[in-house]
Amino acid sequence: MRSDYSDRELDRFLAARIMNQKGTPSYTSEIGQAWQVVDKMMRKYMCELKLDVFLGVSGESWVASFYSPIRCRRYESKAKTAPLAICRAAKEAFLDLMGG
Repeated sequence: MRSDYSDRELDRFLAARIMNQKGTPSYTSEIGQAWQVVDKMMRKYMCELKLDVFLGVSGESWVASFYSPIRCRRYESKAKTAPLAICRAAKEAFLDLMGG
């Protein structure tokens, strides 16, 4: 199921830089695709994922954070959907770990 909460520019970045793929899978709107990013971040960049959801009067908000034990740093992002939060956090972690 596709979501209105997607970011095609971020999808392109993830495909090219993190996943080393051609094309533009729907990482930011499909949880199965986002989970592939999580797997890559865990295996290649030795990151751990923490994923939380907060339900409140303003709706739900997902918080994803990748933690790098090597750098002792956490890279966190919030979004209305889990895939988008995961992908935003993955980009932040990747950029810092790879030096830009």
